[in-house]
Amino acid sequence: MASIVQDDEIRSGEPRVEGTRITVRDVKRRVIDAGEDPHVVAGEYEISMADLFGALAHYYEHRDAFESDDRETERRRRDGERRTRALVDELRGENSGSTEDAA
Repeated sequence: MASIVQDDEIRSGEPRVEGTRITVRDVKRRVIDAGEDPHVVAGEYEISMADLFGALAHYYEHRDAFESDDRETERRRRDGERRTRALVDELRGENSGSTEDAA
């Protein structure tokens, strides 16, 4: 069974199955979140069942940290959407103003 390792140069330092680019989060999202068959996921990722379950064990051992990171990522995503929406609204306002001026 491979270990779970981290390297800042690979997948932004996400915990992953040693010797692969498959992260614990990749496995968690497919098996836990999406309810996919672990055998299928392991086969598609070309990892052993032991490696897959090792990744899931790592997730459960560090669940609080993963969930906290997920919440922070979601908060940053919402903030980015809000800023983008404000920018688009501002640009639309400028464009509609210039259209009115041209009339």
